[in-house]
Amino acid sequence: MALYHRGENQVEFVPSCPTSRDPSPTREDADLEGVLMGYPNISTAPFTNLVPFKRICFARSKRLVEGTQIPQYLAFTSVSQESFDEIDRIRDQRRGRLPRMTMLYDGREEILIVKLIVGVMHESAACEFASLFDWKLLLLGVRTSILGTGSATFGRRGGRSKEANISYKPRSRRMEDDWPSFVIEVGDSESLAMLRGDAAFWITNTDQRTRIVIVLSINRRDQQILVERWEEVPRRRPNRSTANYSRIPGLMQSLTLNADVEYDGPSLEIPAAKLFDGLPGTIPGGEFLLTPDNLNEFNTKIWEAFR
Repeated sequence: MALYHRGENQVEFVPSCPTSRDPSPTREDADLEGVLMGYPNISTAPFTNLVPFKRICFARSKRLVEGTQIPQYLAFTSVSQESFDEIDRIRDQRRGRLPRMTMLYDGREEILIVKLIVGVMHESAACEFASLFDWKLLLLGVRTSILGTGSATFGRRGGRSKEANISYKPRSRRMEDDWPSFVIEVGDSESLAMLRGDAAFWITNTDQRTRIVIVLSINRRDQQILVERWEEVPRRRPNRSTANYSRIPGLMQSLTLNADVEYDGPSLEIPAAKLFDGLPGTIPGGEFLLTPDNLNEFNTKIWEAFR
């Protein structure tokens, strides 16, 4: 399980470690914790073949469509590279082979984590937030300096690879497998801890290339959207629980949008220097803001469409 350490102005993601009362982890436990540590209480099953894999994914997807309050995430162990390639292949074929999902795969530990995407609301929230982001870039005259990469897969075969709901990378990164600099992850409020695990993955596994992650956590029951901005934060001092981790993801900003309530809090800050590999001179002050008016427009569009 992972803990969030609250600093003076921000929250850090700190990997948990066994206490003196905990049994010593086995080698297998330690290997699994390497990729699963950011996904507390995730449902985990061994992969045997495609038939039970499909059955488990469709069963979870059906419960989510029916409104059951459960996480969207599933983890599978013992997934070989060949099995992962086959899963990736069949989901891109005709509709019905697999539910819509994004995937994180660790080829060294043979662990696959899937996030099921259920219904149109999450897709719309990702697209509308990206549209707002694009509009701000256009206003600043820098939209052509960044490339939208959608839900493309990033990472290397045999290592760790991941897809986001929406991603962007500077046009200066010309290699196809260059990591994105900016990522948007969307999910249900029941999956918030795991969405934060996604944010932690992007910050800690991309060689400091992914620098900003926006998490949109949607609570349909309470009609709220939680917006979080995650970035790497400086290590304050090493200790026993963080000594082996060179990068710490921190929650830099959090705001809540409520349906039918005008948001009048602070703007969402996007540090432009972290979007680009070289800061465009047209962005004054080195950052741009999604203002309360911008956020209210986004919030209204989503809730008017999905009551």
